[in-house]
Amino acid sequence: MTPDQIIATVIALLTAEPAATSFPVLATGGAKAEYPVTIEACPRPLPAAEVEGKTVICGRVDVPEKHDAPDGPRIALSFAVLKAHTQSPAPDPLVYLHGGPGGGAVRDLAGIVVPIFEGHRARRDVVTFDQRAAGISSDMVTCFSTFENSLVDLFQKDKLDGAKIEDIFAKCTGELKANGRNLSAYNTVENAKDVRAVMQALGYGDYNIYGISYGTKLALEVMRSAPEGVRSVVIDSVFPPNARAYDTNILPVQEGVQQVINQCAADAACAAAFPDLEATIQRVAVKLEKNPIPAARGRPEINVRTLISLFEDRNAYGHWPNTTGHIPLIVTEWDRGETGTYDLLASGATARAPDGGELLKPFADKMTPDQTVIARLLLEGAIGTKQDETFTGYALRSLSDSVAKSAQGVTTLAQRLDKAMTDAIVATRSKEDMLSFASAYAALARQTPDRATLRALIEAHLPAADIAPTLALLDQLTDGDVAEVFAAVSKEARTIYKPVVDMLDLMVVACTEDIPFNTRDQMQAVVDGLKFKFLAKSDNVDDSLYQLCPYIPPALPIPGFHEPVKSDIPTLVMYGFNDTQTSTEEALLAAAGLTRAVTLGFPEAGHAALVFSQCAKDIGLAFVERPLEPLATACIDTLKPVFILPSD
Repeated sequence: MTPDQIIATVIALLTAEPAATSFPVLATGGAKAEYPVTIEACPRPLPAAEVEGKTVICGRVDVPEKHDAPDGPRIALSFAVLKAHTQSPAPDPLVYLHGGPGGGAVRDLAGIVVPIFEGHRARRDVVTFDQRAAGISSDMVTCFSTFENSLVDLFQKDKLDGAKIEDIFAKCTGELKANGRNLSAYNTVENAKDVRAVMQALGYGDYNIYGISYGTKLALEVMRSAPEGVRSVVIDSVFPPNARAYDTNILPVQEGVQQVINQCAADAACAAAFPDLEATIQRVAVKLEKNPIPAARGRPEINVRTLISLFEDRNAYGHWPNTTGHIPLIVTEWDRGETGTYDLLASGATARAPDGGELLKPFADKMTPDQTVIARLLLEGAIGTKQDETFTGYALRSLSDSVAKSAQGVTTLAQRLDKAMTDAIVATRSKEDMLSFASAYAALARQTPDRATLRALIEAHLPAADIAPTLALLDQLTDGDVAEVFAAVSKEARTIYKPVVDMLDLMVVACTEDIPFNTRDQMQAVVDGLKFKFLAKSDNVDDSLYQLCPYIPPALPIPGFHEPVKSDIPTLVMYGFNDTQTSTEEALLAAAGLTRAVTLGFPEAGHAALVFSQCAKDIGLAFVERPLEPLATACIDTLKPVFILPSD
């Protein structure tokens, strides 16, 4: 951030205008009466330069649980709108459709949404929302009573075995059914109609879509079921409805191995140094399966799982950068029982940011001493500025949070009350009392903030000697403090529930529309047919959904849902060579029915290609700006891995 931007942000935080000024349509209930909008505080932390109510706003859009029954039950979808950085924005925003099913985006404005879509805000607003049964919107399928009564098991999630998980899911789905929740309404077709409803509620006519992972499946369904207003679509790491993705879940990993072999073969120096890389990989897998390289050098043993991870971990952004370029040399050394290059990679040495002197090394013989001094000063200054920006971002987020709490009347008393209650109940040393309090305390997560509820909790569960002083402390809390107590409980409880909630959010969609299209036998047939047999030990070979899905009530198949999507909406199809979750084949399968599709593969990119390079970001940005014009894609060639040779 420039000094001017920092000054402007600080002043804006301290003098923030009400949302009615910057978001007048949303502040008055939205643009469409059928889908009313309510405003609520954005989750913290906010991105560093954002000012709530001025540059960003969050809230809920109320939509039907089933769109063909508008007078039936309703659900509230959490959304965020990030304003364009211009006073003359394009009228068609970009809506980001997150992955999953059951992922979420609104809680990740600072970590995901703004960093990867900030470029689009030069010209247009960016919108995102948590889909039904996802993220903040997942309360509609969260079985709170079951979770509150299973706190001990959920708190020890590393000890949750299959039987306990099955028991929790059985009780959970029973609770949802008893509460009248229609799980058959939680599917991609209803989700697609939500996209249209949310954009209309927020006041937009035409709009652009960027979907990642499950978000690509949802984007394709919008193109088929609710295409009104869709100007262009980017689908990145594609999961089309006509792919048997759960049967073939291991194939993207195999494709990643093959991509390394192909890339080395296409590189003259790599091909010469490692002429039979495929055979080496196969041979090393057999050796490591029979005789792992023993633990030493302060590191665990190297076994066949280590070999698989060498390929799979490239899917995660930031994990051991430059891994691909080291793989041929690593497996060649493992074939000889050596570990030098792998140890170097695992130590993080290959990912360390170079200092000014190292950056200048290639140019040393071309510069005069004076030029060297000046260049080094400039580079070290730039590196220091980068570090300063990290601190500035942290400081701005802290100021934003503090200003928001002051506006809500929050003091430090909420933390004192929480500590007083916890200390009192722990002092009883009674497992039964602590468990009873914990369950009642966790129940606050789904209740409206209310002082009387806290009073009842204290009177019912705290030892007699602690009730009066704790109630006296409660009486000092402001209304903002009371809300802060409930918010803190909600955050803690949801952290404990999260592993099971995430699985349930996935299941309510996948079990009704995907698993009936996939089978254990088909999955096993794919595993049995693997070219690289050692990949059978990958975590991608997972039949847990087949085991748990019987607990989700079956839904009638949606006619035509598994047919290829056909559309003439301009679409950019992107995939990464290192993606272990979705494959090139799935991207091409989706593109086959799209008459205006451009399909691009990105070296050194895993799941969500745009996260891995500015090249992918720029191409996506250019496409949304002019979806019918040819794309400049030369930067893709610069992404090819640089292979490390034995002589390096």
